[in-house]
Amino acid sequence: MLNNKKAQIGEAITWTAATLILIAILLIFIYASIILSGTKSFESPKEVSSDASVDWIEAKTILAYTLNDENKMQIQKWIGGMDDE
Repeated sequence: MLNNKKAQIGEAITWTAATLILIAILLIFIYASIILSGTKSFESPKEVSSDASVDWIEAKTILAYTLNDENKMQIQKWIGGMDDE
């Protein structure tokens, strides 16, 4: 019976030490993330206006023209008559 108590004490000390080490590592990571979050800032997304959709369509159309401009006139008719570029 005496041997069992010594084994229980050793196991309890091992688990306590392991728990303290894990808590210390966790605190280090939390502290590091707080420091890193202060160095980077994220801007909120800007409001989307109707001009943004037009710019997107124009950018996609210009990309399509650079890849293949065989159907340029037909593409312009579909979009609604963009200016020639």
